[in-house]
Amino acid sequence: MQLMTMTMATARRPVISVFLFFLVTTPLFFLVYFLPSAHAASNLVEGICQQCQNYSFCIQALQSDTRTSAAENNMDLAVIALELGITNSTHTFNYIDQMYRSPTTDPQQQSALKDCLWAYDGAVSSFKSALSELNVDPMTANFDAMVAGDGAVYCSDFMASAGITDSSISDGNFFTFSLSDIAYELLVDIITQEYGKNIPEATESRTDGELVHVS
Repeated sequence: MQLMTMTMATARRPVISVFLFFLVTTPLFFLVYFLPSAHAASNLVEGICQQCQNYSFCIQALQSDTRTSAAENNMDLAVIALELGITNSTHTFNYIDQMYRSPTTDPQQQSALKDCLWAYDGAVSSFKSALSELNVDPMTANFDAMVAGDGAVYCSDFMASAGITDSSISDGNFFTFSLSDIAYELLVDIITQEYGKNIPEATESRTDGELVHVS
C-alpha cells in the first residue's frame, strides 16, 4: 500500500510540473507576443498624428478606442477614425436638432441651427460613405473623409454669423473637423504607400483652416 501511494505521487509530479510551467510561461508568452504589437500600433499612431493639424487631439482620439492598441496598419486606424467621426457627428447633429426644436430657442437663431443640421447631415453621410468605400475605393473614401470636415466648418460659420455661442456645438465642430483630418491623412498614406497610387492635386488641396476648440 505504501509502495502504491509513493508510485502514484511520483506519477503526478511530471503533470504538476508541466502545469506550473504553463502557469509561469503563459503570461510571459502573452507579454512577448503582445508588446511588439502594441509598440507597432503606437508607432502607427505617432506617425499619422505627426501629419495631422492637431497632434494632441489625434493622439487622444485614437488612443481613446481600445482597438487602437491592436491596430496592424493604417487601414485599421482609418476604420477607427471614421467610426469615431460617425459617432461624434451623429451626436452633434442630434444635439443641434434638439436645440433647433426647443420652444425656448430664440427664433432668430433657428435659421442658423437649421443650416447646421443641413451641414451635419452631410458630414454624417460623408463619414459613412468613406467607411463603406474604404476597402473598395480608397480614392473616393479619401475625398469623402475630407468633405466630412466641411460640415463642421460651415456650421461654425453659421453660428458665428448668428451670434450663437454654445460650447457643445463648438466642441462637436472641433471634433468632427479633427476626426475628418485624421481619416483624410490616414487615407493619403494608404493610397500612396499600400496602393501605390498618387493623390490627385485636387484631392490634396485640403483646407488649411483649423477650428478652435472652445472648452
